[in-house]
Amino acid sequence: MPSRNLVSIIISDMETHPSLPRLLQSVASQSIGLERTEILIAHNTTHSSEDASVWSAIAGTDNIRQIPLDKNILPSQARNAAAASSNGEFLIFLRPDYRLDPKYMTTALSVFDDKPETDIIYTDYIRLNAKKSTVRPGMVQLPDFDDALLQTQNILGPAVMLRREAWDSTQGFRDNTVYRDWDLWIQTALAGNQFLRVNYPLASCEHGKISFRERAEDGRYKAMIVINNQAYFHMHTVRWALSYLRGDAWAQAFGFMNIPGPMDVTKMMHDFNSKQMGGEHLTQEAIRQFETSPTASEAIR
Repeated sequence: MPSRNLVSIIISDMETHPSLPRLLQSVASQSIGLERTEILIAHNTTHSSEDASVWSAIAGTDNIRQIPLDKNILPSQARNAAAASSNGEFLIFLRPDYRLDPKYMTTALSVFDDKPETDIIYTDYIRLNAKKSTVRPGMVQLPDFDDALLQTQNILGPAVMLRREAWDSTQGFRDNTVYRDWDLWIQTALAGNQFLRVNYPLASCEHGKISFRERAEDGRYKAMIVINNQAYFHMHTVRWALSYLRGDAWAQAFGFMNIPGPMDVTKMMHDFNSKQMGGEHLTQEAIRQFETSPTASEAIR
């Protein structure tokens, strides 16, 4: 049986992304070396058998493998299949447009050594402007971990490292939401894993232009996260998710990539019911009557 690797880097390259060589170069630049690091590249038959040798030359390691999968496989299934083929004590799931700082691996592994109670670490990162994107590049400082924050938005950036045990405590990536990373972090939080933020930008990530479809489907993707992990959310938020998926008129999509909290849901329902009962008209009429009353005239003087 082959010896176990320390780190498994899992890259999903379903569309042969042109940035993959740059990602591999950033892996090759890691200051601790790659003696106990394996790289697995999952793809749906988009790469030839000769590609692995090219990747090895770029990454500076022979411990790199292709995970060829069915051409119709979904991204979540591809990541899960690659993870099942890995044997590292720690896992990192990367996209081809991610980059790692040379000190990423050294810092991450040192944190796990110094704080054995930590199961998952994430770091600040540099936001890059992708082609045709109007996103402003710059450093992104993420908040320290808080369940209340994760319930409303994905507060973890790119290049998250987690222990094998944390991965095994989940059902893996799910196919019913595009926000598969956010869903996974919620799964790990529900399982009781401990998160730690590194207050330094040790990764970078391209931010592309948000498509019309992404905005249009945002509400459904968020609702599925809530349905997948109901125990993690307030019952009002669960009610919102169920109502949104049913198409109830009061349940709106809410802010882009933000899940409504219980007070947001309460306000959403109140505003809808008030409008249905003509509350907006009654409020405007009350204001008009006040403005034309003698009392109001005296107050203005």
